[in-house]
Amino acid sequence: MTGETTSGTSERTASHCLPLLPGWVRWSLVLAVGGSIFYLSIVTAPPETVFDTRPRLVPLDKWRHFLAYAAFGGVLAYATTDRKRRARRTAVLVVAATLLYGLGIEVGQSFLPDRYFSLADAYGNALGAAFLGPWYAVRRRVEFVPAREWIRERVAGRRAEKP
Repeated sequence: MTGETTSGTSERTASHCLPLLPGWVRWSLVLAVGGSIFYLSIVTAPPETVFDTRPRLVPLDKWRHFLAYAAFGGVLAYATTDRKRRARRTAVLVVAATLLYGLGIEVGQSFLPDRYFSLADAYGNALGAAFLGPWYAVRRRVEFVPAREWIRERVAGRRAEKP
């Protein structure tokens, strides 16, 4: 993803270059999203009022499940970006971990008085996890660089663009 400039230095293609935050930040995001899902699914009681006043083809709560687990899988995929494993193996592990977390939450809800196991919710969770497939297809064409380096390149690029 890097090209050689006339001065012999390496220059990255901006459209294929994304920032890679430090590992502790990426894993903190995984904990934050996973913790939010756990809190909203296990710790709190379900809301008294129904937000889905007019469910269409797919009820709003299923969209919430889809988005929550797509977000969880997304931050997990980002957290594992710099792993030295083959991309296919990492993708399988990330999708499997997301599926197992969603299934674990659903099973955990079956033991709570105000909650229950829902196969429809589990499908929403699984579809959110499956949403990672296209990410891994595109991931091969993207280069991740440390965030500080990425910012320096952007600032230097803007300075070079000014007359």
